[in-house]
Amino acid sequence: MNFRGPVLAIVLALVLPVAAQAQQETTVPPYIEAVRSFLVGWGHESWDQMQAVGADSVSVSMGDKVFAVAPASRKSDIMIVFPFRGLSTVRAGDEVKSVTVQELGLRVGDKETRGPATITVKEENGRYRVVGISLDDSQ
Repeated sequence: MNFRGPVLAIVLALVLPVAAQAQQETTVPPYIEAVRSFLVGWGHESWDQMQAVGADSVSVSMGDKVFAVAPASRKSDIMIVFPFRGLSTVRAGDEVKSVTVQELGLRVGDKETRGPATITVKEENGRYRVVGISLDDSQ
């Protein structure tokens, strides 16, 4: 007797749902992807990538200073320094308010500062956009 066909059918019946579940678990939430895309675009000066997921002008506060990153006009008073790490969500009830970054590096002129940051996002028509960044440089 040939058992290959039924055995293959059983194996596929067991493996396919597990693979589909694994793919669902690795899907990145849209607010995390928007922040990641903005930060990577900023670091590579990919203004179109930033504009797709950011406001026309994003305020960046670092201590008592406020800088502007303007993807729409392709200008930035401050630059990101790679790498960044540790993205996680801040919610108010069910609503996503911001994404925290465990470590973010920013540079103004020749001065580099690293620390935790909060990136404020706003939902517009089901899409998330970066509207503000605040770096805690007290460390």
